[in-house]
Amino acid sequence: MKCTNVDIRMIKIGNKIIGPGQPVFIIAEAGVNHFGQLDRAKRLADIAAVAGADAFKIQVYDTERMISEASPEWKARMKPKELAWTQIEELAAYCKKLGILFMASAHDLESLDRLISLGVTSLKIGSGELGNVFYLERAARIGLPVILSTGMYTIEDVEETVSIFLHAGNKNLILLHCVSLYPAYPEEINLRAMDILRERFGFPVGYSDHTEGYDIVLAAVARGAMVIEKHIALEKVYPGTWDPIVSCTKENFKEMVSSIRRIEVALGNKEKRPVEREWESRKWATKSIVSKIDIPAGILITRDMLDFKRPGTGISPKDISQIVNRKSKIAIKKDMIIQKEWLE
Repeated sequence: MKCTNVDIRMIKIGNKIIGPGQPVFIIAEAGVNHFGQLDRAKRLADIAAVAGADAFKIQVYDTERMISEASPEWKARMKPKELAWTQIEELAAYCKKLGILFMASAHDLESLDRLISLGVTSLKIGSGELGNVFYLERAARIGLPVILSTGMYTIEDVEETVSIFLHAGNKNLILLHCVSLYPAYPEEINLRAMDILRERFGFPVGYSDHTEGYDIVLAAVARGAMVIEKHIALEKVYPGTWDPIVSCTKENFKEMVSSIRRIEVALGNKEKRPVEREWESRKWATKSIVSKIDIPAGILITRDMLDFKRPGTGISPKDISQIVNRKSKIAIKKDMIIQKEWLE
């Protein structure tokens, strides 16, 4: 199926509306950049709130349930970055105090159920749940709005995943284009993939970014992303992890949010007409018909007697037929803006 902007669903998350004509929904993805420390997590939430993000997000998981014994090194890396459930509860309460939505990606079914008990207003499903039909079916049946990252997905994978949600009666789905690399390079991003997601499924689309800097994020907004997810970190370098490489720190995350807000205002609508203040510019920036030479009274005015110069307060060059082959009532000096009342 092919959809237009009129067909795109409006989806409410908390007190925010996501869809055409609405402000971009900005998610500050802390991921595991708290490294298992609640005070760091709260400082990251502060960064998100001060910058004006709509939501602050973390990863919620139990290492033993998420990673098998087949990957001992991976388990060893992730275990120290795991937040205890009591810490997650405290962090969610802290976000409420800050006035920013708390979100999380749960990486196992028990963590998913615990998130629901926290009263979250939406679910964020990471790209890694590709093919995990049992998890996706459970998430779909909960009925909350779902933001789904599609890194590593083919369009056929997206079709299969979307069908799970539709079968469960959950149409509150937002699809994020994503490239699951850390970092992803610009030539790998393919922002035009958002177009096919929008046209094929009729859900709001967005972009989850894993590039360095945030210029690609701004390009995604200009291309129609309705949701942006960008990693944040307290520092750009931290041992044993790659997340900070693709993250914004306090200063440039705030710059990114500000730039997004400027771009979304600049996008405007599809109507092509001068803005209100621009009408004044027509007076000085456009041209009028002027006398190229001294024109005596009673002379038939010909094209070669005329020129076109600023300001545009007189007769427009496109209306030259109103002047040519008419006689002047008065003597017109060179370089004067021709007035209709001077003509017979």
